[in-house]
Amino acid sequence: MEDASPPSLRPNSESCVNKYPLLQHFATTLPRVQLVMRIVFYLPHDHGVLAPVLRQALDTYLRFIAASGGALTSGDDPDISEDSFLLTPDAWEEVHKELEKARFGPLEDMDQDSFWFWTLTKRGFDTWVHLTGGESDPSGFEFSFRSRLPWREPSSEYSVLSVKVPMQYLEDQGPEKARDLAQALAELLPFNTGHAGLSLSFTRGRSRLLPLLRDQLVRHPGWDVPRESTWGMGDGIDGIHWLNFLGPLQLEAVGGIPALRSHLSHPETTVQELTGGRALISLGSAPLAGDTKLGETLPAYRELARFLEPWLLPSTPFTHFEGYTQEEARHWWRRFLEAPPVPVSNPRDG
Repeated sequence: MEDASPPSLRPNSESCVNKYPLLQHFATTLPRVQLVMRIVFYLPHDHGVLAPVLRQALDTYLRFIAASGGALTSGDDPDISEDSFLLTPDAWEEVHKELEKARFGPLEDMDQDSFWFWTLTKRGFDTWVHLTGGESDPSGFEFSFRSRLPWREPSSEYSVLSVKVPMQYLEDQGPEKARDLAQALAELLPFNTGHAGLSLSFTRGRSRLLPLLRDQLVRHPGWDVPRESTWGMGDGIDGIHWLNFLGPLQLEAVGGIPALRSHLSHPETTVQELTGGRALISLGSAPLAGDTKLGETLPAYRELARFLEPWLLPSTPFTHFEGYTQEEARHWWRRFLEAPPVPVSNPRDG
């Protein structure tokens, strides 16, 4: 296997990370929005298939964040408690049980008048374990696993595992450590696709807050807005990000490692072969937000978007949200494929 690890952190990449203030929130006017580093994997399997590796994934995440003093302190899981709960030793034991053992087989084998058939089909998922750090104010650390319903004939939905770390983690540990975390999780998980990069994180009020961020989303194309559902994703790729993971089917569809390396020529881009016929495409040594007002349009991201366009999901993750026209949402979703805004100042002018 060719070693295609990215070069060490360059000064220009470091400045792009460090220019974010250590204050986690945007402003006092938007205290429920955070900018975080998010890693997500879309898994085409039910909980029963994934159960053997989920505890390992959680332990891997906890080991990585412990180095910076990060911790998970509270949880949500409707099968443990109707309300949020503190992660006491007893609660941790319950969480581990939830992850390590799937409780349900195919829904077709259930009595359709039973409590569990009604509950599962009404809520739309099998298991949902959501663990966060912080007390009254979220710390930015988060581990979440949501498994799809276990139908005998699988639906087009995915099970999803995602983790978050705050910008402070990038400041303290460096983007190399965040990349190592993403790769460690990728080695454990049988993903279809996955990605990692800068992302907005909403504690609540997402649909009301997104319209207030319209100008900032246009200005910073490297920010992601997580999709709320995997329904209808099929084999599509969920946008362009700092780290882009392709599973065996997607890698074969795009022409394999040779096609990626022959079509992606930007000097910041690396293509790495992973175990199991999978690949990791890295767009630089650190996640970048970009700033279209200063002419920072993220050319490596644009090059990858042009190559992967036939396989990118065609729809936006928030077309139904109040405050965006269909055209505005479409333009944001295609921001790496359409002409960038004209810069209003030159970064060389200081």
